[in-house]
Amino acid sequence: MDGLTPEQNARLGEIWDRLYVLYLAQANGESGGRPIESEIAALIAERDAIRPWGWNTGKNWKDGIPEAELARMMGRK
Repeated sequence: MDGLTPEQNARLGEIWDRLYVLYLAQANGESGGRPIESEIAALIAERDAIRPWGWNTGKNWKDGIPEAELARMMGRK
């Protein structure tokens, strides 16, 4: 994997910024119900379409990252 394009990186940043706002609103009880959950699901689907790996929230952050990309990230080309 060659990594992400600048456009993909920018969009991921936008997605994470919006997810942060939505999760915060949800945690504060400002969710308003279903619309926020639907928007979160749509943003997660878009995020996964750009980069489907590396979102595992388990103990090992490396889980799910393709070997070639992990090597690139760790400086082991």
